Amino acid sequence: MNAVVAGACEHAERLGGRAVGIRGGFAGLAEQRADPIALADARARADESGTWLGTSRWTALSTPEGLELCRRALRDLGLTALLVIGGNGSALGARALADDVPVAFVPATIDRDIDRSESTIGIDSAIAYAVATIDQLRITGRSLPGRAFLVQTLGAPNGFLADAVAAAAGLDHVLVPEREIDLDAVAAALRALAPSGAAIAVMSEAVGDAVRIGEDLAGRAGIRVHPTILGHAQRAATPSPHDRALGQAAGRAAVEAVADARSTFISVGRDGSVSTLALDGHPLSM
Repeated sequence: MNAVVAGACEHAERLGGRAVGIRGGFAGLAEQRADPIALADARARADESGTWLGTSRWTALSTPEGLELCRRALRDLGLTALLVIGGNGSALGARALADDVPVAFVPATIDRDIDRSESTIGIDSAIAYAVATIDQLRITGRSLPGRAFLVQTLGAPNGFLADAVAAAAGLDHVLVPEREIDLDAVAAALRALAPSGAAIAVMSEAVGDAVRIGEDLAGRAGIRVHPTILGHAQRAATPSPHDRALGQAAGRAAVEAVADARSTFISVGRDGSVSTLALDGHPLSM
């Protein structure tokens, strides 16, 4: 997300405008917590994970009162356009305010809850973080053969992230809610792989409790199964070079669109490309 902010600030300055940072997402907008962003500051934070501006899960955004607070803030702060970065909830808020000012939305989520975008800002970094952990578990497995590991990723309510991590790590055994789970088959595979130190399976948090499932697999396999829960540390993965470049490109495209008074959805391609779609009427997963 910080790379998106940096790209947006850079292009806004190039076009003769100025960027204002809203602290705390839509809740911060409603409270008018806004300050100009210096380009040098934005560039200095482009390599940081997370978002230095902060975010929020503000339920009032879905109410007429919450939307009115945001609309009033746009007027009071003199903002002529809005860039929103986030997932499904953020996209809904972006669309709700598009009648007031031009709004650009950039998908930055690891939950795969946005349609019409092949990828999102941050997914490459989240996958890289998990694969690095799996590489370390392989070393541990070779050093201490005879045991197995179960790696739980984020990404609920679906198994997209777990599947992507397993594919990148070259693992065959993945537990996701979209497919039937045969714990006996997974346990047998882990038992067979354990002597080589390569007994590693991946599961999505959407499947359930990794500790409980690990205990179940251990009972079926007759070996120790150690759960490794990536948890919210995966959300703060160090941005990969791919995500940094892609984020800045998306930020520049977003500013280019709102400068032309176009409310826009920035679609992110797997190949690192960005394209613009109309924000109005954009179908979103619910």
